[in-house]
Amino acid sequence: MEEIKTGTFVVPGTFLSTVEEFLPGEGVYEEEGKVYSSCAGLVLVDLRTRKISVLPKSYPPVLKKGDIVLGEVEDVMPQRAEVNIESLRRNEERQLPPPKLGVIHVSQVSRRYVRDLERKFRVGDIVRAKVEEVGREMVQLSTTEDDLGVILAKCFRCNTPLRVENLKLGKLRCPVCNRVEFRKVAEDYGKGEPWGR
Repeated sequence: MEEIKTGTFVVPGTFLSTVEEFLPGEGVYEEEGKVYSSCAGLVLVDLRTRKISVLPKSYPPVLKKGDIVLGEVEDVMPQRAEVNIESLRRNEERQLPPPKLGVIHVSQVSRRYVRDLERKFRVGDIVRAKVEEVGREMVQLSTTEDDLGVILAKCFRCNTPLRVENLKLGKLRCPVCNRVEFRKVAEDYGKGEPWGR
């Protein structure tokens, strides 16, 4: 394997070092004690601080802890919901490079105990979530805060956008077939602005 040094051009997923050698800086992520590039760019090795970073060549957005993302729920299982991450909120909505698979673990859905994840999310829901951890293949997400959660849900029966009946309970009602469903809704559900505050 070629030695990674300052000025080396790397692509996303390139192994750079172990955390024993260098701490992760900007443009990299750590997984199981190994540091990888999260973007295409030039390596910067700082021997004084013992940090390794990657300076993006084209400056695509790179997910990091605390970022707010929008995505569509792809699957709901007993312990987690899988989300296809579509875009990132920083100064403006931006498309993202991989990884685009986000996972909301049942413990990261709400501040309250969640017994049934299908009463919080359904396939096709549009969610706003916070990045908790960025891994090589997936991103851990959270919707525990009031401004995070489902921002658009459609009726399971007739596919009509649901309206809020009781925000605190996450109770939604279909204006066409009158079906009642429940979700972990963001406090601004149905207001039309996907990013909220």
